Amino acid sequence: MKVIQGTRECAPSEVGYDETRLDAVNGFFQCMIDNKVIYGVSYRLARNGKVFASAALGSRHYKKSDVLLKPETNFRIASQTKMFAAFAIQLLVEDGLLSVEDKVADYLPQFDSAPYNEITITHLLTHTSGLSPEGSIPDKYRTGAWEFIEEQAKIDGLNTDWLAAGLKCGLRRPPGTEWQYCSFGTVILGAVITKLTGINCERFILDRICKPLRMDSTTFDPSYEALNNGVIFDKYTEDEIKNTKKKNNEKSVWDDVPRVGGGLYSNTADLIRFGIMMSQWGQYDGVRIIGRKAIESMIEQRLFNIPNFCWGANDNDRRYGLGVDLRRFPGSLTSVGTYFHEGAGHSVMIIDPVEKMVCSCVYPWVKDWDAACNGRLSNVIWSGLI
Repeated sequence: MKVIQGTRECAPSEVGYDETRLDAVNGFFQCMIDNKVIYGVSYRLARNGKVFASAALGSRHYKKSDVLLKPETNFRIASQTKMFAAFAIQLLVEDGLLSVEDKVADYLPQFDSAPYNEITITHLLTHTSGLSPEGSIPDKYRTGAWEFIEEQAKIDGLNTDWLAAGLKCGLRRPPGTEWQYCSFGTVILGAVITKLTGINCERFILDRICKPLRMDSTTFDPSYEALNNGVIFDKYTEDEIKNTKKKNNEKSVWDDVPRVGGGLYSNTADLIRFGIMMSQWGQYDGVRIIGRKAIESMIEQRLFNIPNFCWGANDNDRRYGLGVDLRRFPGSLTSVGTYFHEGAGHSVMIIDPVEKMVCSCVYPWVKDWDAACNGRLSNVIWSGLI
């Protein structure tokens, strides 16, 4: 078992963690690699504000086992980006620019008419807006928002109103009646952030969140070299990187569409800083990033008796906060109140506010998402708490 060790700030014993359990953590991931469930992993763990473990095993390339994954390897964090967008909304709440109970129509005129005029900021944050769902819903019924935008762009080009085009997808359910994973909803939040701040929502996230946290490797615009040296999840990622190298300066409608649904690139070294800040109720290294009450608002259970049928689920009471997942799986060793967010199933941030324990982890799958690996990794990691 080849383990590449990363930088840590203290010994595990200093924060009440049994160091021998890190051998079990590495053994668990090596077993997943040997069984061809994942082809690599990079993880970083922190407690009480200090990183006590950082390691990587396996490969960063889906078909090249000799290209090693390292603790500082960058990757597209995909839907973990949504957590940053939700956090940005809370910054606007603190500044008095909006309330999460406001209607989206208060800020974006495309929502002025029925049925969109009942959608609130909370609906977007909790994936209950009813808009253009993802997640392999059995009765997914028609073209989604992205396809409508693409079609309208063929007609209007750079003059395309992407929001109006995307809304042609209609509502699958009335707002507030079903949890249905919706990246388009988060992109709309990006448009609200841009409208209220007067600056690009991606720049707002980098300036107000990433910069004060010293997340220097986190960006929406990685270079070709950075992408090529990052995690190559699959052929789609490989082709995307090749296209980046060939990319010219020609403008398209997609340049105007916020990338806050899944466009950030980062690494576990940077992401753990965000997690530590969340576990310390908005503080990082003596610097206030946000207030405690804003984080309390984010992680409060917001949905009650709301069904979820995404990805084959049959759940009649989906637990969700304002941009973070509150589910606690059966048999979990994490504390009640633990929350998390995944990115394309390949990466996860887990925050346990009771134990002040944070895990940032990327573990690309060989084939399909594996429920056993995903559900048990936190148990192996949390088993070391003393």
